[in-house]
Amino acid sequence: MANAKAIKSKIKSIWNIQKITSALEVVSTVKLQKVKEKAENFKEYMTEFLYILDMVDLWKILWQKEDIKSEKVLIVVVSSEKWLCGSLNSKLFKKIYDDTRANKENIDVLCIWKKALEFFTRSWYNVIWTENLKDNFDEKDLNTVKWIVSKSIDEKKYKNIKIYYNYFKNTMSQIPSCLQIFPLEKENFYEFAKMIELDISSITINEFNWDIIIEPSESDYYEFVYKKFISDMIYWAVLENKAWEHASRMIAMKNAKDNSIDLQKTLTVKYNKQRQASVTQEISEIVGAKSAMEG
Repeated sequence: MANAKAIKSKIKSIWNIQKITSALEVVSTVKLQKVKEKAENFKEYMTEFLYILDMVDLWKILWQKEDIKSEKVLIVVVSSEKWLCGSLNSKLFKKIYDDTRANKENIDVLCIWKKALEFFTRSWYNVIWTENLKDNFDEKDLNTVKWIVSKSIDEKKYKNIKIYYNYFKNTMSQIPSCLQIFPLEKENFYEFAKMIELDISSITINEFNWDIIIEPSESDYYEFVYKKFISDMIYWAVLENKAWEHASRMIAMKNAKDNSIDLQKTLTVKYNKQRQASVTQEISEIVGAKSAMEG
């Protein structure tokens, strides 16, 4: 019976795990619906914004590469706050590591949420800032990150500034994504638009019968639009990544719950067989003892 007791103890432990994973699945589902709605609404806004950037030909006034003397690169990495979300972080971190390991000594990292901090600290990257947001964050919670990026652009401190995050395509699909936000290049911009399934290359200003008047001046307008794009892009990346974090955790917890149910059924069958064998053995011993006494 010792073995049967051990199996019964395992069944009880698995039952407790099943209750925990089931609760986490429900929590992640509720959180996903809230963040998903915000992400989808903001995506509609960003889609229109990207069209505007292309229409006004923003690239013609942006800084040229020869104006930038530094060889350093800043990467803004959006990770999850906690684990238990499948391969969400590992795929993104692998992409970043493959992209940057050859030039590691010139890489500065700005981390959003602590899992990025843990990875890049262990990997001996130079982390300049970490932002830990609350679960129900809004745009103003990212003001420090936006200020650091904006200040770095004004000072031309970095040769490139890139943002890495997981794009939320749908509940079952994630895309580890990268966008170079400084200097913003047309080819890179189109590649990013294609990645998020937005075909803006076919849309040109000639298709619109608009007379665009820019006030107060063209340079002021372009600078404002560019800074607005960077600010909104950072917030959008965090929204998309958070949506996929909840989706990934929901899927991971559902899989864990289903696996625990299957394992519980397997162990229950094994326990019943062990118990039946033990009962059969006891009956055999009783019958044998009785036969010996009668003999």
